[in-house]
Amino acid sequence: MGLFKPKGEFSRNVLTLMTGTAIAQAIPIAISPILTRIYTPEDFGVFALFVAIVGFVAVIASGRYEQVTMLLKYDKDAINIFALSLVLIFFTSIVSFFVIFVFKEEILQLLNNDLLENWLYFVPITVFFVALFNLLSNCNNRTKHYKDIAKATIIK
Repeated sequence: MGLFKPKGEFSRNVLTLMTGTAIAQAIPIAISPILTRIYTPEDFGVFALFVAIVGFVAVIASGRYEQVTMLLKYDKDAINIFALSLVLIFFTSIVSFFVIFVFKEEILQLLNNDLLENWLYFVPITVFFVALFNLLSNCNNRTKHYKDIAKATIIK
């Protein structure tokens, strides 16, 4: 029994994160037979396009300042960077909403997919939550709350 229990703190933390990630990846694989019966390949294509758009915008939403929180020596500086990142995420989400509102037809023509029309307004909301998740994950990583990161990854 003690053979599989990691001895060092680093090993425990890595095992915690690996377990959370493995469970999070196993869930979609386990339910994919059900999802393929409910949704068409066209639906999965729209979903993939939506995720690609959200992923692109979410990466730049905070200016990648959330990565800096790991490097800072003082908690005061990390809190300031957290606040800056949060403001940038909020601002990016608001701007992306207005861009979609004004240029909706042009975006749909550029993407050549009219099925995305109903989902386009969800992009700013999803960008906000994905970027916020990344920011909070980095803050939890800084404070060594690895169990929280693993739980959040599974829930996400």
